[in-house]
Amino acid sequence: MRQQTERNQSADAAGRRETAGVPIDPIKTEIFRNRFQGIVDEMGQMLMRSAHTVFVKETQDFVVALVTPEGEVFAASRKVGIWIAIGQPFAAVLRAVPLAEGEIGITNSPDGSRGLVTHLPDVFLWKPIYAEGELICYAALFIHCTDIGGVVPGSVSLTASEQRQEGIEIPPRTFKSGGQVDETLLDLFTANSRIPEQNRGDIFAMVGALDKAESRLHELLARYGRDEVMTGMRHILSHSEHQARAVFTGLPDGTYHFVDYLEGDFLPDAQPIRIELALTVAGSEIELDFTGTDPQVQAALNLPTYSTDGHYMIVLGLVNFLRTVNPTITYNSGMVRPVRVTIPEGTLLNPAPGAACGARQATFFRVADVVQGALSRALPESIPAVGAGQGAILLVSIPDLVTGQEHISTVQPLVGGSGARTNRDGTDGVDFITGFYRNIPTEILECDMPLLVEHYGLRPDSAGPGRYRGGMGIEYAIRVLFPGARVTARGLERFHFQPWGRGGGEPGACSSIAFAPPGEEEREIGKIDVLRPPPNSLVTFRTPGGGGWGNPLSRNPQLVLADVAEGLVSPEDARAHYGVAVVPRESDDGHTGDHGGRYRIDQVETERLRRERLAAAPATDNDYAFGRYRAEFEAELPGEAQRTLNRIVAGRPPIAQRFFRQALVEAIRDHQRRGEPFDLEADFAEVLRKYGLNPTAVE
Repeated sequence: MRQQTERNQSADAAGRRETAGVPIDPIKTEIFRNRFQGIVDEMGQMLMRSAHTVFVKETQDFVVALVTPEGEVFAASRKVGIWIAIGQPFAAVLRAVPLAEGEIGITNSPDGSRGLVTHLPDVFLWKPIYAEGELICYAALFIHCTDIGGVVPGSVSLTASEQRQEGIEIPPRTFKSGGQVDETLLDLFTANSRIPEQNRGDIFAMVGALDKAESRLHELLARYGRDEVMTGMRHILSHSEHQARAVFTGLPDGTYHFVDYLEGDFLPDAQPIRIELALTVAGSEIELDFTGTDPQVQAALNLPTYSTDGHYMIVLGLVNFLRTVNPTITYNSGMVRPVRVTIPEGTLLNPAPGAACGARQATFFRVADVVQGALSRALPESIPAVGAGQGAILLVSIPDLVTGQEHISTVQPLVGGSGARTNRDGTDGVDFITGFYRNIPTEILECDMPLLVEHYGLRPDSAGPGRYRGGMGIEYAIRVLFPGARVTARGLERFHFQPWGRGGGEPGACSSIAFAPPGEEEREIGKIDVLRPPPNSLVTFRTPGGGGWGNPLSRNPQLVLADVAEGLVSPEDARAHYGVAVVPRESDDGHTGDHGGRYRIDQVETERLRRERLAAAPATDNDYAFGRYRAEFEAELPGEAQRTLNRIVAGRPPIAQRFFRQALVEAIRDHQRRGEPFDLEADFAEVLRKYGLNPTAVE
């Protein structure tokens, strides 16, 4: 490993000064970096302002990019759109659909694109750019289509058991040729949607953005020439790679393990889904090995990556780390050239073709949490506690009372607070990994849909307590006015597994949903797939807060007082978690010098509380506070047993692995109830015999 480190450092010292035998000109490389970035930013602005659906023009769920002939992203959206272009694998679709000048390709097929697409609502278009008869690059983009058919409005239901239930699929093919789009294909696509005209408008907005990129690139080619432009795009990729390697070299060599869970509430077995990572640092190289992760599931949580190196849904946590350490890093797929990915086939992150994947954003957000956790083992004093880890998309479908047609709109991304940092509180209402989601203005939503937003604010007492507290979650309440409404919220998470705290900090609060039909008190209803509220019902979503950092008893009491005064922490939680006695002022004397407003600190009681609690439970620097639910789950099913389960079933067909795994879990529980040891290999043989299968057969 040390020799590998020295070789990498030697290569980094050379700075990758040549690409294809041409020395890098740093000034010209910077010029091209900015020119390419300007082109994709203009593409994004044009798409955003000409799109028809709220989710594209307000939340900006799209990516615009420039791509090399080999399929590597060399420039991507940063100021508009979402920041998940780094590592998008275009190579398979570019090989599958050779395009002449002026033509455009299209697909929304995860399997046909070999993991470029990761769920059906993401529709990709790409257009080749030629100069003097030679292919220079591609302009490319995708949008999330609000509805493409399927079993529910919005096309994404967590309970989908196969991809065919999630909407129409378009394998990679030509969409525009001879100056004309394929109207037959477009008619077929829109006929399978609940919002055909809006989808048609979004698609033509995409075509317009690609045409604009082509014209801008031709201007660039006319000024600098074909050879210089092609050299420039390859040099900025090499420069980005060099910058990333310089950051990775700062990590101590070694292998760092971490595990977290998705919640399997809607699975047939209702079991949590384990994501296990071994992150290995060797000089400037990173390997992400997800061996030990659970088998694929019969629910829409699978993530089709085809175990592609640097895959954009796997490296999000690393990309955030790179941009934090070096905010000026050149933003393209060169950042993840040093990243190798290992994911066994048939598992959650590399499922067999046809697996349901509509809600895969819940999965890739949790993968980012797991990467952050592994990095925190490498750099324990630098990496924050984890944030809410949820980027659920709330959508409402309401029928038109006259025509019977459905009005469908994304209502709001439901995100939460970030984790506390090692030297300051987490950010309220915004998580690190979901920060690219923009909120939808209430005024626009209420004009578009027959509903009212009755409350939208920070959620009190949701942040993980600590010397530095986590960021607050949000509370979002909508009143649905018309009959026949359907409410979906894809990607809801953290109802059981809390966002973990660090260094003695406590975990953040879990998600919750409250439902109040007309004339009734609100009640907690847990996680939803599809909710059918009667008219005038109120639905309130409360998202998780981020984990805390450091012992809460060491937090500055004045900061606790300020949070109480602002309504973020209740006096009860201030006392219970921080040992701070916050009491009402005896008179309203107008004194606000300590930022307490109508509250003050009872110093004597605070000193007593903290003294007694520190004596009863001395300050601890426990690295992670995962919360009671995870502790109880892993006490019943330890991590080593879960890892063994996944190893034993790995040789079986992907669709059957989860079934056999659950059968073994039940066998373990039977042994535990009887107070006897268990032998998983023997138990598996018994399970196979029970179902009439040969235990010695090799699948």
